[in-house]
Amino acid sequence: MPDLLFDPTHLVFERDGTCYDIVLTNDPYGGVLVVWPATGYVWRWFPRDRMASLTTNANPYDKENIYHYLEEEHHERKCL
Repeated sequence: MPDLLFDPTHLVFERDGTCYDIVLTNDPYGGVLVVWPATGYVWRWFPRDRMASLTTNANPYDKENIYHYLEEEHHERKCL
């Protein structure tokens, strides 16, 4: 995975009928910050492990969709 602190990643994808427009950047406290600016949702993603919500109002359905998408993409990049 690229150094997200100096090269943040912007992803736009659709999953289960919802369009996600998210930004990934390294979290200085560990993991990767996943930000969905349109909603204000923020998560901390630990690749191949879990994704924890950093906002109290985050929708668990969206969290699962984003987590599974990131895990699939992360796995594909590692296998190339």
